[in-house]
Amino acid sequence: MVTASHRLRKPKMKSRININSIAKRAGVSTTTVSNLINGTEKIPISVAKRQRIMEVMRAANYRPSCASSQLRRKQHLSGCVVFIFGSYAALNAFDMVRNPMLGELIVRLDRDLRAGFGLVLEPRAVADEDSLRSWNETIADAEAVICYGRIDVKLLELTQRRNIPLVVIADTTTPVTRGVLEVPLLVDYVYWNAASHLETMIEHARARGARRLAFVSSWNIERNHKIGFAVEAEAKIAKFTEYVAAHPDLTGQLFCPPMPDNTAPYYEGRNAYDAIKGQEAFLTSADTIVGHNDFVAQGVIAALRDRGLVPGRDVKVTGEGDYPECRYLVPAVTTITYDRQALSTAVCGILKRKLADNRTLGERIPVASHILVRETA
Repeated sequence: MVTASHRLRKPKMKSRININSIAKRAGVSTTTVSNLINGTEKIPISVAKRQRIMEVMRAANYRPSCASSQLRRKQHLSGCVVFIFGSYAALNAFDMVRNPMLGELIVRLDRDLRAGFGLVLEPRAVADEDSLRSWNETIADAEAVICYGRIDVKLLELTQRRNIPLVVIADTTTPVTRGVLEVPLLVDYVYWNAASHLETMIEHARARGARRLAFVSSWNIERNHKIGFAVEAEAKIAKFTEYVAAHPDLTGQLFCPPMPDNTAPYYEGRNAYDAIKGQEAFLTSADTIVGHNDFVAQGVIAALRDRGLVPGRDVKVTGEGDYPECRYLVPAVTTITYDRQALSTAVCGILKRKLADNRTLGERIPVASHILVRETA
């Protein structure tokens, strides 16, 4: 027989995971959890308390968002992965996508994230790199963050506080940070090695008879740009010098263009051309000239043509990056690049795990590179 009390019994409701339940499970106040998430505490939260709160958030797979405030304003809220260009975090999204090293990668990542997770990739700038609040506003609604290049310690801290999965992409074997780390750096990292690109290209040229080498660097080096210079540009100069010194059968010349008035990526070829067009000895004494990237290589090609030399016949020319803007020019530039699809696949593989259980394992995933042999070499 069914009793009245049995008939009136209601099914148990599944407990809702929110800031209140996180605070209760962690044994702290909701204010403490809120301060941790938003970086607004006046008195530092102890390491033990921070770890306890973040562990509860990870265990519950809880990530705070600004959904409620956006819905109150009747805004559409879609799941997004925020893309930060860490080396130039204040760069606006339009210029970021136009950057030849980023444009195609962003397109591939967006396609793979949509197909695999139903998430949209959103390139975003940070209004003030020195402001924790500015970083917080930039990533507050993110399901995950992808940082390309240098990683700011404030971004690292906020992704941990808000339990947002983070993956770092870069062109160096070791992550580069901006700011002072209080604890050893532990991030999941997908990378290729720009310095090894130069060595691989030189070996390719040497195997085809090159003995008189020249290297035209980027303008973005420490000598021209003390703060924020490209680490990989300096690494390539060091690699070129080291390689030539280690091979007695080679001679090598190094040319570094000056700081240009216009620092846009598309101007780099023009700057290289203007700098070396009068350097007759440099242009005529080399059998192979290696450009820092495809734009620099195009500047070299223009300077050689001014001297009546045929790139690819009289002097071989190579670049790096496989820039879409340079693939179909005449002559097409021999170049080297990392596998963009392999990189996107590696990033999505890490995010698949982290979206389910956001624990940074300090993964280091190298991405292979390949040479694309074209008319100039």
